[in-house]
Amino acid sequence: MNDMDQIRQSGLSDREHHDGMPPLTFNPFVFTVGRFTPGQAQAFADSIADPIEKTICAAELAFYKGKPQLCAEYSRQLKESGKLNAVIAAFLIDVVSDLSLGNTDQIFALLDKINKAAPLIRNDERLSKTVDYFMLYFSILTHNKDGFHFPEVSVNAFAVPDPLMPMAIYAYAHYLILCGDYGRAIGLAEGTLIRMRGEMPVSEIYLSIITSIGYICRTEWDKAEYYFRHAWKLAKPDGLFMPFAEHKGMLSGMVGKCLKTEDPESYKTVASLFHTFHKNWVVVHNSLTGDHVTDKLTGTELNVAMLATKGLTNQEIAEFLCISVNSVRSHLRNIFNKLCIDNRKQLSEFIIK
Repeated sequence: MNDMDQIRQSGLSDREHHDGMPPLTFNPFVFTVGRFTPGQAQAFADSIADPIEKTICAAELAFYKGKPQLCAEYSRQLKESGKLNAVIAAFLIDVVSDLSLGNTDQIFALLDKINKAAPLIRNDERLSKTVDYFMLYFSILTHNKDGFHFPEVSVNAFAVPDPLMPMAIYAYAHYLILCGDYGRAIGLAEGTLIRMRGEMPVSEIYLSIITSIGYICRTEWDKAEYYFRHAWKLAKPDGLFMPFAEHKGMLSGMVGKCLKTEDPESYKTVASLFHTFHKNWVVVHNSLTGDHVTDKLTGTELNVAMLATKGLTNQEIAEFLCISVNSVRSHLRNIFNKLCIDNRKQLSEFIIK
């Protein structure tokens, strides 16, 4: 049985569509767009009545808490349900959990399955646009610039169901940062955050993180730290550490600056999640783009390298990371030796852009 046959047999058949069944009204991101008070994530997940959406919610929560094995188990349950919406959700869940688990070869097969499933869900505009958003999100997450282009991304980012709009705006702001348009990214994300008032914590965490990254790119450290701490305040009560692991490289030392001394156990958790995530991210990113981003650096070396590629002096790097200038010089020597390069200009080829 090929992939298309499997997908067709997983849910609504062609006969059901032709018989006038109403289109699916389904959201595969139940937890991501959920409305709950920070600290009440598990209670929110337990409150979901629909069994499929309850399993999706549990899978998302497991992912955000840095438990990809549990996330994958929930995905298996969704696929066993035999329903199209559940299988589509499982494919999306598998992509992000496999990235954390290191199943990088499977990710490309999953993306192919999602693309092949797309014609089967076009009658459900809500689900179709949500899947479009996910493909956009994954392209941006992996910094695959061939996966999105400015005219399309500006349309797709805002043509999504209302509950997903803040996450689409996050994705668009992330895209603008990759393009170097930091001011627009910050303005878009900040404007959205002003209207949110803590009602959708996961979306607000992602928007706050991307705003922090925008200010880091502009070397406005106080504002960057403010938004990082706002994101952490929302995430910590429920242990939603994965968004920080996903972005730790782009946060350029902000995680360590804010957490290493104040919350060392949480810092260790985020650092461990990042180590695994980044190693697998590099494999996927380099395969998609042909880049040579490295996974050879330690966490501190990566922070130094990221800040160095932003044009900071050794003194500025030392002040931000709360280390000595001599330590910065030592880290740079180690970085250059590991990458077989001679200067900062060559360094940019091997670092997340």
